Amino acid sequence: MYRLFLFPEPFPDESLYSLAVRYHRLVSNKSYRQTSRELFGTYSRTCGSVLPCCLGALSQRLEGQYSVAELVETRTLLPLYRPFLSEKAYESAILCMQGTQGTGLKMSLGMTASGLLKHASFRYCEACMQHDSEVFGMPYWHRIHMAAGVCICPIHGNVLLSANLPEGADWRSMFLPGEFASESVLSTQSLDAALAVAKMQFWGLENPQRACDLVDGDFLRLRLTEMGMVHRGRLRELALRNFVAPRLGPGNQEVEYKSVTNSFEWIMCLLRRRRRIVQPFKYYFLCWLLDSGVNDLRKFQRRNFSIVTDRDFTTKHAYCPDKAQVATRRREFKQDKSEKCHDKAGYYWLYRHDSDWLNNYVKHHPFVRSIEAPIDWSVQDARLSKELIDARDEILGDEGKPKKITKTALLRRVSAKYRYLREFSFFPESIQVLEGLLETEHDFQIRKLSWAIKRFSPSKQCATSLIMRFAGIRIRQVSESEVDSLFLPI
Repeated sequence: MYRLFLFPEPFPDESLYSLAVRYHRLVSNKSYRQTSRELFGTYSRTCGSVLPCCLGALSQRLEGQYSVAELVETRTLLPLYRPFLSEKAYESAILCMQGTQGTGLKMSLGMTASGLLKHASFRYCEACMQHDSEVFGMPYWHRIHMAAGVCICPIHGNVLLSANLPEGADWRSMFLPGEFASESVLSTQSLDAALAVAKMQFWGLENPQRACDLVDGDFLRLRLTEMGMVHRGRLRELALRNFVAPRLGPGNQEVEYKSVTNSFEWIMCLLRRRRRIVQPFKYYFLCWLLDSGVNDLRKFQRRNFSIVTDRDFTTKHAYCPDKAQVATRRREFKQDKSEKCHDKAGYYWLYRHDSDWLNNYVKHHPFVRSIEAPIDWSVQDARLSKELIDARDEILGDEGKPKKITKTALLRRVSAKYRYLREFSFFPESIQVLEGLLETEHDFQIRKLSWAIKRFSPSKQCATSLIMRFAGIRIRQVSESEVDSLFLPI
């Protein structure tokens, strides 16, 4: 294996593919195949990927100038996934990128299952391209612009452009930004979420260890607790849904953002991971939904995870809030009108940082549970019976095509205060009334036929089949004589 005597100096945040393109042009190779064999010792089909392989051979050709770990951490997007992978999975991914076989790597990281790969493209920022040309003499591909969910440059705030390759061409054309026609990846300028998510992903890519501390410290859980979305250790799903709904509604409905703005279920799957691999884009988008930005991520790391060593074991500094912050939290807590202390704003924050004051407050403000008056089931039974009859009359009086009088249809129209379905043994009169109100299929067909005949007023000689179809009757349960009796005299 020979040594590479000529290799370009990497630019800040430059991807490995961009380095390969610059090398290709520097030595004036005629094809990518020749460049690939010189760099990797084989024909690598992953050089244009955000997770390329054959890095072990490249490191050897550079005689250790750049180790495999350094190439992975500074020239690929794998560090963005580091916080969401176990140590074993991360090391396995590095070994895969070190070798010549990258098959299954994206699948093991959940990128294939996420559906985000279909939006992948070569993206660049015009402002970055101009800056790079002025400072470094040429534009180049930035890693962060290739990450899923990054539609805006986190540095300049411009919408990224996607290169449109000519028909039959692909990344093996060895091109740089601005050399082909391009189009904007977004069509709207209302991009608060996209810009915030791009900045957070850029921070996570440049600071993978601090991002690991963020995830290990359960930043999302602490944020939900401070927002009052956790009650007695359990997530208040309805409150969370109501909070994020307005932020999902006007969210970006283009490219990758369709997968996170049209659904709520992925949020619960992310919060309850159960060994699922989290996509960085979805994690940081959820941070934005919870009203957090890149500054909140930085502060969380700085104040909660400073490490000290004492007597051969490692501990974490507790966060010590200042007096003004404690006073503000106490005031907000006391001003909350909730009867239970556990439901007041900032309870869990005070529990962690001001427990003595909180315990004293709870001791002097006990929650007195009100004793409900005994239920008079006979009165409830009589009222429910009357409401069931009224519900039957409402169904019969509805305009349009008749609706069958069923148990579900009746109970849907009565007041929810009755516990009929749980305590039905206390409603003997209502049970009897309900059974008498239910409509058989035969009676329902008679009523539908009457409605259809009144609607059309046809003659019985030519319209029986037409009326049956219009009434929606397939399996007839009425006799000919009953049908004849329904027709009005001509």
